[in-house]
Formats: sequence, structure tokens, C-alpha cells
Amino acid sequence: MKKLSLFTAATATTVAISSLAVPASAAEPSHPFTDVGSRYDEAVSFLYEIEVVNGVSATKFGTSQTLTRGDAAVILANMLMLDTENAPDAGFKDLNNRVRGSVNALAEIGVISGVTKTEFKPGLSLSRGAMAKFLVTAFELEEYAEQTPFTDAGGVFKPYIEALYGTGVTSGKTGTSYGTNLNITRGEFANLLYGTYLFVVENSYFPLVASVQVTSATQTKINLTEAVPAEYTKDDVAAGLYFSVQYSDGSVEEFEPASYSLSADRKTFVINHTNVSLTGKKGTVIIEDFESEAKAAFDFTAVKTTSSANADSSFVHTAGLPATKAAE
Repeated sequence: MKKLSLFTAATATTVAISSLAVPASAAEPSHPFTDVGSRYDEAVSFLYEIEVVNGVSATKFGTSQTLTRGDAAVILANMLMLDTENAPDAGFKDLNNRVRGSVNALAEIGVISGVTKTEFKPGLSLSRGAMAKFLVTAFELEEYAEQTPFTDAGGVFKPYIEALYGTGVTSGKTGTSYGTNLNITRGEFANLLYGTYLFVVENSYFPLVASVQVTSATQTKINLTEAVPAEYTKDDVAAGLYFSVQYSDGSVEEFEPASYSLSADRKTFVINHTNVSLTGKKGTVIIEDFESEAKAAFDFTAVKTTSSANADSSFVHTAGLPATKAAE
């Protein structure tokens, strides 16, 4: 298994968790567009469902319309869940308010560049060659490059076309032509973006949780279903999980562990949540992975002493231990 970057894997994980599962072919479309045929339906349904794409109107996706550079930037920034509000200005003077944040965010991480130093040309149609560069750079797929049978895969876009071909995401317009200089349609872009996402999901390691145990008010142990592959680190594991606490009053708090460690056998992941202390509280720690969620109840509320003649009235609840543990 080739290790995809932490950023790429984390992005795929986040999208997958937000969509509840790895997307699958739906019996009926989950979008309102009347111009999306069976060839594009699965991709458009998924991307619409996770709010990555919109239509050109309430009922039209614009499947056969050419995609502009500006629209491609908006869609890609949505897919990568970039911070489009706080990205530094990339220096392009021809951006409108709708695309500015997305272009700036993509430029910041090196995914896109302008036609000139000061012009991005958001209204220009996106070529299939430029689309290959967008996708390969965004998902960091350069290492998958393979020689292609395409006679028109040359120039600055050649390595990106070879990488996209190497992933199996594209097979070209024909057996010998990629269509490098042809404009890409909105439907084609949806299919290729969706295919790229599926490739990343299928070729990434995602930790799966077997069980969870709250061991103290500031520490939780997560048992994984299998050992973490050697090429993956504890940071990769953390990036593949979501952490939250649901308290007994119904409130929910999401958090990131203050620190974490991986056991020698790489099957246990221990998180320290000193930043979210559970002392004096009762509720459930929830750990979400790529497929499902695991829960562990805790109760660190004070235990009252009893005045029963047959009971030891000197019992004290040890701080930082679950009430059930302290009573043993």
C-alpha cells in the first residue's frame, strides 16, 4: 500500500465520515437536476449530497456545459474543505467575491496558479489537461504516474495526465487520445473528481475502532481492529478519528486530544484529553472512525457516603477514577 499524505488521507476521512459511509450506487438520484443522465448520476448525487457542487439553476446541473476555472476552484476548495475565508490574498486582480476565497485557498497550498502573475482568468473554460493538474496536485497523486498510450499527452500537463492515468481514474477520450486541450464539461469534472476521491479512499489506511475504554478523567484507551501498518504514524491514526463527549445533560463537546500514543503492538491508541477533563462529570466518550462510532460511558461524579449501620461510612471516591473502579 502506498502511503498517501496525511493531508490527503485526512481530507478523504473527513468527507467519508460526513457522508456516513463510502459512497455506493444509489437506486434513485439524490439531487434535483433533470439534466443528469445515468453516466454522471452517481458522481453528481454524491457531490451534491456532501454540498460540494450546486447546479446552474434549481433543476439543472449544466452537465454538458464547459466548466470554468473559477467554478472548478470553488468545487475543489469545497471538496478539500479549505478555509476560504482566511486564506491570504494570492495577488490575482480579476477575482469576484464568489471565487476569491477558493482561489486564494488553493493557491496557498500550491494546487493552482494564475494565467499570469496577477490574473487567474476565472471565466476561462478549464481544459482537460489543466483539470488533470488540479486533481493530481490537490490529492498529491504524482507518484502514481505511468506511461500512457495518449499521443496528445505532452507539454506541461504530461506528468499530471500520466499520474491520473496511473490511478485508473481516467482512460482518455479514446484509446490513444486524452483530449488534453479540449474543454472539460461539468459532468466530466464531477465524474473525475468523484473517481479521484474513491481512489484515495480505497488506497488509504483508515483506523477502525474495536472498543473504547475511559481509563481516567483525562485518558481514554481505543482498541483498534487491526495493527496500524508500519508506514503509518500515530498522527495518521489521530487524523482518521473524530473525538467527542456527550454529557448527561445532553450537551456534546467535540475535541482534539492534547496528546496520544500508540502501543508497541500498534493495536491500541491512547489519547490524553487533559484539555477536556471529565472530572465531576458523567456521560459518554464517542470515537468515530471511517465506518461507524464506538462509545464508552463514564461517571466521575462524586459518590455520596452512606450512614447505614452495615456500611463503611469512610468510603471516598478516588479522584480521576470511574466510580465503578473506585468502589472496587
